Amino acid sequence: MADIEKAHAVVDPDGVNDYLSALRQLGVAYYVSHICDGHSDFYDAAGNKLSTAPIHDRLTVAEQVDPKAAKLALGQHGRGETDYLTFARQLADAGIETWLMDPRARTCTFCCRAGEKLFSAPL
Repeated sequence: MADIEKAHAVVDPDGVNDYLSALRQLGVAYYVSHICDGHSDFYDAAGNKLSTAPIHDRLTVAEQVDPKAAKLALGQHGRGETDYLTFARQLADAGIETWLMDPRARTCTFCCRAGEKLFSAPL
């Protein structure tokens, strides 16, 4: 877990590809970040899981899903217009429960409370 935390500590919008490469080297097949409290679950190819602690106060995820608002929030965050907590609040308000990062495919997939995959974005 310390290696994952070390890799995450230096991630910024310009360093996402380096972060994903570092995760691949550590054997992470994918990870799921939970909007409600910011904790993440990291999985290897065998399905073993490591979880981080929550990183912010609990957010309520809206029941109604608004993919357009989520994509707008993603664009703003990608351009550096919002910090992580603002981005998380925007996603929660748009009904996004989790995002799944795939270091190999270099994609981020956003999912609603029901677990449905709503859309994916390339990284």
